[in-house]
Amino acid sequence: MIRFLGFAVLPLIAGALLGFSGAYYLYNNLLDNIDRECLSQVDIEYGHPVTLDCFFTEIPPNTRFITNVDMIDIGMLATYDIAIDCGGHTVHSILSVVDRTAPVASPVPVEMYSGEAPEPKTLVKDVFDMTDVHCTYNDGEPDLSKGGKFDVKVRLTDTSGNFSVIDVPFNVIKDTQAPVISGTHDIDVMVDSESVAYREGVTVTDDYCANPQLEIDNSQVNLSVVGDYPVTYTATDDVGNSSSVTIKVHVIIIDNAEMTSAETQAYVEEAYRMAEEILDDILWREDTDVEKAMKIFYWVHKNISFVLSTPQYDNWAVAAINTFTKRYSSCYGTWACCKAMLDVAGIENICVVRERKNSWDNWHYWCLVKLNGEWYHCDAQKYFNDYTPKAYFCFMMTDYEIIHAPTNHDFAEDLYPERSTTSVQNYINVYQGTVSSDFPYVE
Repeated sequence: MIRFLGFAVLPLIAGALLGFSGAYYLYNNLLDNIDRECLSQVDIEYGHPVTLDCFFTEIPPNTRFITNVDMIDIGMLATYDIAIDCGGHTVHSILSVVDRTAPVASPVPVEMYSGEAPEPKTLVKDVFDMTDVHCTYNDGEPDLSKGGKFDVKVRLTDTSGNFSVIDVPFNVIKDTQAPVISGTHDIDVMVDSESVAYREGVTVTDDYCANPQLEIDNSQVNLSVVGDYPVTYTATDDVGNSSSVTIKVHVIIIDNAEMTSAETQAYVEEAYRMAEEILDDILWREDTDVEKAMKIFYWVHKNISFVLSTPQYDNWAVAAINTFTKRYSSCYGTWACCKAMLDVAGIENICVVRERKNSWDNWHYWCLVKLNGEWYHCDAQKYFNDYTPKAYFCFMMTDYEIIHAPTNHDFAEDLYPERSTTSVQNYINVYQGTVSSDFPYVE
């Protein structure tokens, strides 16, 4: 019986054990294969669906997700632990939703003037990416100073470091021409007027800019004091090209009889023409400004007679024309002739008006002239003093000297530029109209 068991049962037991060992080996080998087929780390692009084939090189039979992947937001960059059942065997994989897609955008064609380059972010539109996008120039800020048509490369970089390069068409216009100011002219205005029509008849044009900016600097105009004041018009286009024109506002006592701007300008041009004819005869090319001014005031002093009751003048230019023609005038015409000749000679001058302290005081006009770097009083009117019967005139006088000269030269000192306090009377001869050779000129 025992021998029977030895020959019959033991082989069966041995076979069973051998079969179990083989099955166990095969099962473990299957599990090893499953573990090898499952990827421990999986990256998918955002927006890509989560499926089993993302995690296996070959999907084992009876495999299903344990983790509810339908709850994963594939539009967000994040990391998840994914559990998977492979026929009763559970495996895990780390799923990362990543961004490997570069941003996309459309170019915005640019037409501009030469100058500074615009911000890169303004050169693209319809930008799309899952993360924030930063715009830069791909090759550094372009040089737009030369103008022309060309493409500029703009780089779009997202938070993940993905980037794309967009070619943006540029048409750069090189604008070097300043705006043109037209219609400016000297303006006559009544003393104590409330306002001045500075923009009347003035236009500004530019070869590219549709609306150049026009600024008017009238800060030196004092409508309360008779005199000549500079006003500067400055026009600037979009790229900074600018031009300037300076005119003078003549604050006068006598109304301009409602003359048009063109009529006024015609009188001014005629007054300057007449003044230039005289200057051509009396000035030398090598004359200094002091010598030129002396010759101007000496000529007016010698050639213009004083007549108190002269006709009313429409403006200073009309007064100058009448006085040049008739060779007589009141102090207003005398001043107007001096002004016209000084203007043509390029010598800066301002009209000074007597300060009337009483209603019976008459008006009187003379010049402040900038000579040798400082302002001096000059008056071509004929005067006499107690020391000589010969008529003389006031030339390059200080405040002290003009106040002590014959007739009343009182004036509102604070309303005029600071005057010189240095006397030069020892160097000039008003009776002969000459300036000493050792006059103390300032370099």
